[in-house]
Amino acid sequence: MSKIKLPLGESLSRSFYFAFNHWDAFLKITLLWGLFITGLDALQGFPSLADTENNVGQLYLWGMFIGGIPITISYIIYVIERNEYKGFLSLRLGKKDLQYLWAVLKLIFAGLLIGALFGTVVNNFFQLLNIEMEMALRLFLSFLVLFMVGLLLAPYTLVFPAIALDNKEIDFQKSHQLTRGNALAILGGLIALSLPFVFINLLVSSLYMALGTENILINLFFSFIQIELSLFYHALKASFMAHIYQYFIYFYKKSEEKEEVA
Repeated sequence: MSKIKLPLGESLSRSFYFAFNHWDAFLKITLLWGLFITGLDALQGFPSLADTENNVGQLYLWGMFIGGIPITISYIIYVIERNEYKGFLSLRLGKKDLQYLWAVLKLIFAGLLIGALFGTVVNNFFQLLNIEMEMALRLFLSFLVLFMVGLLLAPYTLVFPAIALDNKEIDFQKSHQLTRGNALAILGGLIALSLPFVFINLLVSSLYMALGTENILINLFFSFIQIELSLFYHALKASFMAHIYQYFIYFYKKSEEKEEVA
Protein backbone atom coordinates (compact mmCIF):
# COMPACT_ATOMS: atom_id res chain seq x y z
CA MET A 1 0.00 0.00 0.00
CA SER A 2 1.38 3.39 -1.02
CA LYS A 3 1.82 6.09 1.64
CA ILE A 4 -1.17 8.42 2.06
CA LYS A 5 -0.46 12.14 2.58
CA LEU A 6 -3.00 14.01 4.70
CA PRO A 7 -4.00 17.48 3.38
CA LEU A 8 -3.90 19.22 6.76
CA GLY A 9 -5.26 22.60 5.65
CA GLU A 10 -8.27 21.05 3.93
CA SER A 11 -8.93 18.73 6.89
CA LEU A 12 -8.88 21.63 9.33
CA SER A 13 -11.11 23.85 7.19
CA ARG A 14 -13.65 21.03 6.73
CA SER A 15 -13.60 20.32 10.47
CA PHE A 16 -14.18 23.95 11.42
CA TYR A 17 -16.81 24.43 8.70
CA PHE A 18 -18.79 21.38 9.81
CA ALA A 19 -18.65 22.24 13.51
CA PHE A 20 -19.69 25.86 12.98
CA ASN A 21 -22.55 24.91 10.65
CA HIS A 22 -24.17 22.24 12.83
CA TRP A 23 -24.93 24.01 16.10
CA ASP A 24 -28.20 22.12 16.42
CA ALA A 25 -26.39 18.76 16.52
CA PHE A 26 -23.80 20.13 18.94
CA LEU A 27 -26.46 21.36 21.37
CA LYS A 28 -28.42 18.11 21.16
CA ILE A 29 -25.29 16.10 21.91
CA THR A 30 -23.84 18.30 24.67
CA LEU A 31 -26.74 20.12 26.35
CA LEU A 32 -27.56 17.57 29.07
CA TRP A 33 -23.88 16.85 29.72
CA GLY A 34 -23.21 20.60 29.91
CA LEU A 35 -25.98 21.09 32.48
CA PHE A 36 -24.87 18.03 34.47
CA ILE A 37 -21.21 19.13 34.57
CA THR A 38 -22.26 22.68 35.50
CA GLY A 39 -24.17 21.15 38.41
CA LEU A 40 -21.00 19.32 39.52
CA ASP A 41 -19.10 22.60 39.28
CA ALA A 42 -21.73 24.39 41.37
CA LEU A 43 -21.59 21.69 44.07
CA GLN A 44 -17.92 22.55 44.70
CA GLY A 45 -18.36 26.32 44.60
CA PHE A 46 -17.49 26.87 40.92
CA PRO A 47 -13.80 25.88 40.80
CA SER A 48 -13.99 26.35 37.00
CA LEU A 49 -14.24 30.10 37.65
CA ALA A 50 -11.49 30.22 40.28
CA ASP A 51 -7.73 30.35 39.88
CA THR A 52 -6.81 27.09 41.60
CA GLU A 53 -4.08 24.50 41.11
CA ASN A 54 -5.98 21.67 42.85
CA ASN A 55 -7.40 20.10 39.71
CA VAL A 56 -7.52 16.44 40.75
CA GLY A 57 -10.48 16.85 43.09
CA GLN A 58 -12.57 19.00 40.79
CA LEU A 59 -15.70 17.07 39.87
CA TYR A 60 -16.45 19.14 36.77
CA LEU A 61 -13.12 18.12 35.19
CA TRP A 62 -13.87 14.44 35.78
CA GLY A 63 -17.34 15.09 34.38
CA MET A 64 -15.84 16.58 31.22
CA PHE A 65 -13.38 13.69 30.89
CA ILE A 66 -16.14 11.07 31.13
CA GLY A 67 -18.77 13.11 29.28
CA GLY A 68 -16.31 13.90 26.50
CA ILE A 69 -16.34 10.25 25.46
CA PRO A 70 -20.04 9.82 24.50
CA ILE A 71 -20.00 13.35 23.09
CA THR A 72 -17.05 12.53 20.82
CA ILE A 73 -18.57 9.21 19.73
CA SER A 74 -21.96 10.77 18.96
CA TYR A 75 -20.36 13.61 17.02
CA ILE A 76 -18.11 11.32 14.96
CA ILE A 77 -21.13 9.21 13.99
CA TYR A 78 -23.07 12.34 13.08
CA VAL A 79 -20.24 13.75 10.94
CA ILE A 80 -19.76 10.54 8.95
CA GLU A 81 -23.26 9.06 8.83
CA ARG A 82 -25.36 12.23 9.36
CA ASN A 83 -27.27 10.07 11.79
CA GLU A 84 -28.60 11.09 15.18
CA TYR A 85 -26.94 8.53 17.41
CA LYS A 86 -28.56 7.48 20.71
CA GLY A 87 -26.21 9.90 22.49
CA PHE A 88 -28.43 12.79 21.37
CA LEU A 89 -30.10 14.45 24.38
CA SER A 90 -28.98 11.75 26.80
CA LEU A 91 -26.37 11.05 29.46
CA ARG A 92 -25.87 7.46 28.37
CA LEU A 93 -22.68 5.46 28.86
CA GLY A 94 -22.59 2.09 27.12
CA LYS A 95 -20.30 -0.65 25.86
CA LYS A 96 -18.91 1.48 23.03
CA ASP A 97 -18.04 4.26 25.48
CA LEU A 98 -16.17 1.80 27.69
CA GLN A 99 -14.21 0.53 24.67
CA TYR A 100 -13.33 4.12 23.80
CA LEU A 101 -12.32 4.81 27.41
CA TRP A 102 -10.10 1.70 27.45
CA ALA A 103 -8.35 2.88 24.26
CA VAL A 104 -7.85 6.34 25.80
CA LEU A 105 -6.39 4.82 28.98
CA LYS A 106 -3.99 2.71 26.91
CA LEU A 107 -2.65 5.80 25.16
CA ILE A 108 -2.48 7.75 28.43
CA PHE A 109 -0.46 4.92 30.00
CA ALA A 110 1.81 4.73 26.95
CA GLY A 111 2.25 8.51 27.00
CA LEU A 112 3.16 8.53 30.70
CA LEU A 113 5.62 5.69 30.16
CA ILE A 114 7.29 7.34 27.17
CA GLY A 115 7.29 10.74 28.91
CA ALA A 116 8.91 9.29 32.03
CA LEU A 117 11.53 7.56 29.89
CA PHE A 118 12.34 10.73 27.94
CA GLY A 119 12.40 12.78 31.14
CA THR A 120 14.76 10.36 32.86
CA VAL A 121 17.14 10.28 29.90
CA VAL A 122 17.22 14.11 29.60
CA ASN A 123 17.65 14.57 33.35
CA ASN A 124 20.49 12.03 33.52
CA PHE A 125 22.15 13.64 30.49
CA PHE A 126 22.29 17.05 32.18
CA GLN A 127 23.47 15.50 35.44
CA LEU A 128 26.23 13.70 33.55
CA LEU A 129 27.39 17.02 32.11
CA ASN A 130 27.03 18.58 35.56
CA ILE A 131 24.73 21.28 34.19
CA GLU A 132 22.11 22.80 36.49
CA MET A 133 18.82 23.31 34.67
CA GLU A 134 17.19 26.72 35.06
CA MET A 135 13.40 27.04 35.22
CA ALA A 136 13.14 28.26 31.62
CA LEU A 137 15.16 25.29 30.38
CA ARG A 138 13.03 22.89 32.46
CA LEU A 139 9.86 24.32 30.92
CA PHE A 140 11.30 24.10 27.42
CA LEU A 141 12.37 20.48 27.93
CA SER A 142 8.97 19.62 29.44
CA PHE A 143 7.20 21.01 26.36
CA LEU A 144 9.69 19.18 24.14
CA VAL A 145 8.97 15.88 25.90
CA LEU A 146 5.20 16.47 25.59
CA PHE A 147 5.62 17.24 21.88
CA MET A 148 7.65 14.08 21.31
CA VAL A 149 5.07 11.98 23.17
CA GLY A 150 2.29 13.55 21.09
CA LEU A 151 4.23 12.87 17.91
CA LEU A 152 4.64 9.19 18.82
CA LEU A 153 0.96 8.74 19.77
CA ALA A 154 -0.66 10.78 16.96
CA PRO A 155 -0.58 7.90 14.41
CA TYR A 156 -3.05 5.95 16.59
CA THR A 157 -5.79 8.59 16.24
CA LEU A 158 -7.85 6.53 13.75
CA VAL A 159 -8.62 4.00 16.48
CA PHE A 160 -11.15 6.37 18.05
CA PRO A 161 -13.43 6.99 15.05
CA ALA A 162 -13.09 3.27 14.28
CA ILE A 163 -14.50 2.43 17.73
CA ALA A 164 -17.33 4.94 17.21
CA LEU A 165 -18.21 3.29 13.88
CA ASP A 166 -17.71 -0.33 15.04
CA ASN A 167 -14.91 -0.82 12.51
CA LYS A 168 -12.92 -3.62 14.15
CA GLU A 169 -10.45 -3.76 11.26
CA ILE A 170 -8.80 -0.51 12.38
CA ASP A 171 -6.86 -1.34 15.53
CA PHE A 172 -3.76 0.43 16.90
CA GLN A 173 -1.45 -1.37 14.50
CA LYS A 174 -3.62 -0.67 11.43
CA SER A 175 -4.06 2.97 12.41
CA HIS A 176 -0.29 3.38 12.67
CA GLN A 177 0.15 1.71 9.29
CA LEU A 178 -2.43 3.90 7.52
CA THR A 179 -1.18 7.19 8.98
CA ARG A 180 2.51 6.45 8.36
CA GLY A 181 4.38 9.70 7.72
CA ASN A 182 1.49 11.90 8.91
CA ALA A 183 2.19 12.10 12.64
CA LEU A 184 3.29 15.75 12.51
CA ALA A 185 0.25 16.76 10.42
CA ILE A 186 -2.19 15.01 12.80
CA LEU A 187 -0.57 16.43 15.92
CA GLY A 188 -0.36 19.87 14.31
CA GLY A 189 -4.05 19.68 13.47
CA LEU A 190 -5.03 18.78 17.03
CA ILE A 191 -2.89 21.62 18.40
CA ALA A 192 -4.32 24.10 15.86
CA LEU A 193 -7.86 23.17 16.92
CA SER A 194 -7.12 24.08 20.54
CA LEU A 195 -5.61 27.52 19.92
CA PRO A 196 -8.88 29.47 19.38
CA PHE A 197 -10.26 28.07 22.64
CA VAL A 198 -7.26 29.30 24.62
CA PHE A 199 -8.02 32.89 23.57
CA ILE A 200 -11.81 32.55 23.90
CA ASN A 201 -11.51 31.08 27.41
CA LEU A 202 -9.18 33.92 28.37
CA LEU A 203 -11.76 36.43 27.11
CA VAL A 204 -14.61 34.76 29.01
CA SER A 205 -12.49 34.54 32.18
CA SER A 206 -11.47 38.20 31.84
CA LEU A 207 -15.11 39.25 31.41
CA TYR A 208 -16.13 37.28 34.49
CA MET A 209 -13.30 38.75 36.57
CA ALA A 210 -14.21 42.26 35.37
CA LEU A 211 -17.77 41.81 36.63
CA GLY A 212 -16.37 40.83 40.05
CA THR A 213 -19.63 39.42 41.34
CA GLU A 214 -20.58 36.44 43.48
CA ASN A 215 -24.16 36.28 42.14
CA ILE A 216 -25.16 32.60 41.87
CA LEU A 217 -27.00 33.07 38.56
CA ILE A 218 -24.02 34.82 36.97
CA ASN A 219 -21.72 32.09 38.28
CA LEU A 220 -23.98 29.42 36.81
CA PHE A 221 -24.10 31.25 33.48
CA PHE A 222 -20.32 31.66 33.15
CA SER A 223 -19.67 28.13 34.40
CA PHE A 224 -22.06 26.74 31.78
CA ILE A 225 -20.49 28.87 29.02
CA GLN A 226 -16.95 27.75 29.88
CA ILE A 227 -17.99 24.10 30.09
CA GLU A 228 -19.87 24.27 26.77
CA LEU A 229 -16.80 25.87 25.18
CA SER A 230 -14.72 22.94 26.41
CA LEU A 231 -17.31 20.50 25.08
CA PHE A 232 -17.30 22.34 21.75
CA TYR A 233 -13.58 21.61 21.58
CA HIS A 234 -14.46 17.91 22.02
CA ALA A 235 -16.92 18.26 19.12
CA LEU A 236 -14.38 20.08 16.94
CA LYS A 237 -11.74 17.44 17.71
CA ALA A 238 -14.29 14.74 16.87
CA SER A 239 -15.02 16.51 13.58
CA PHE A 240 -11.30 16.54 12.76
CA MET A 241 -10.87 12.86 13.64
CA ALA A 242 -13.93 11.94 11.58
CA HIS A 243 -12.68 13.85 8.54
CA ILE A 244 -9.17 12.42 8.60
CA TYR A 245 -10.62 8.95 9.22
CA GLN A 246 -12.75 9.28 6.08
CA TYR A 247 -9.72 10.48 4.13
CA PHE A 248 -7.40 7.64 5.16
CA ILE A 249 -10.09 4.95 4.82
CA TYR A 250 -11.09 6.20 1.35
CA PHE A 251 -7.53 5.95 -0.03
CA TYR A 252 -6.88 2.71 1.86
CA LYS A 253 -9.88 1.05 0.19
CA LYS A 254 -8.96 2.58 -3.17
CA SER A 255 -5.45 1.15 -2.83
CA GLU A 256 -6.86 -2.27 -1.96
CA GLU A 257 -9.14 -2.20 -5.03
CA LYS A 258 -6.16 -1.39 -7.26
CA GLU A 259 -4.19 -4.27 -5.79
CA GLU A 260 -7.11 -6.67 -6.39
CA VAL A 261 -7.40 -5.55 -10.03
CA ALA A 262 -3.64 -5.92 -10.53
